[in-house]
Amino acid sequence: IDRRTYLGGSDAAAILGLDPYGKTPLTVYLAKRGELQGITDPDKLLFLKRRKRWEEPIVAMLREEFGGEILAMNARYTDQEHDFLAAEIDFEWADDDGTIQNGEIKTVSPFAFNENAGWGDAGTDQVPIHYHAQVMHGLGVTGRNVCVLAALAGLDTMAFYRIERDEEAIGAMREVEVAFWRDNVLARVPPEPITMGDMKRLFDRRNGRPVELDDQAAAALETMRQIRGELKALEGDEAEAALAVAKSIAKAWGVPEGEEPPEDNAILTHNGRTLGKWVRGRGAYLDQKRLAVDHPEIKAAYTVPTAYRKFTFPKT
Repeated sequence: IDRRTYLGGSDAAAILGLDPYGKTPLTVYLAKRGELQGITDPDKLLFLKRRKRWEEPIVAMLREEFGGEILAMNARYTDQEHDFLAAEIDFEWADDDGTIQNGEIKTVSPFAFNENAGWGDAGTDQVPIHYHAQVMHGLGVTGRNVCVLAALAGLDTMAFYRIERDEEAIGAMREVEVAFWRDNVLARVPPEPITMGDMKRLFDRRNGRPVELDDQAAAALETMRQIRGELKALEGDEAEAALAVAKSIAKAWGVPEGEEPPEDNAILTHNGRTLGKWVRGRGAYLDQKRLAVDHPEIKAAYTVPTAYRKFTFPKT
């Protein structure tokens, strides 16, 4: 099914400004209008590929640990009132009286599975707010009353959360979603930008023209200019301080004689207290100039054109 023809659970979270991964109302709008490129980030593509590979083991683990009877997997539903609202339910189960309810599966990094990230104790309804929005969207579309969210943290920890239908929240969400579809997507009117990323998507490819700023914007631009000047000065101060510390280290180590020391003695102390380290790093970089000369066809094949805008200031 073409995702441009409906709003799903993750779209709902983004439309409400709750998506933690960078999706905004504008990016959802552009995606529905077919004006946004698909995922091209290699790291994100690798993550999605790995997650797909883990689907079967996750389902097997779910069947082993979930207390209720699982009736179906990955069923898609369309809202009875609005055909542009849809939800794919990861799994469906029957409660004690045989009523079919919703289930969601989420894979979570063990390092992000904590209270700071919005996760409460298993058995509660305390899940990150963007997942809560997705759950309410699914309950609204299916008309059901309960969703169990199964969170897989790492490879061997699965916790279950029970989230009850919240009629008030669902009603408020549906108003926003319907208005978004009607007033933005169908009317071809972009929603208000809420991040600088949104602003860049709207104006990166548009030719510029002079703009008379209002007092508030002019003051904000002056604040930016001052901050940049302060940051540049601080960078210079940091470079001078780093050089002073490095000279002290060089004096203590002595002039190198061409042989690498057996240990990396870069711990920095003062009066018996450790203040920091001068750490030796290793890395590599892509020599683009050499690649362009030796293999121009490879460089051309992997060169992605971009457009951008940045704020500049006249020299004083």
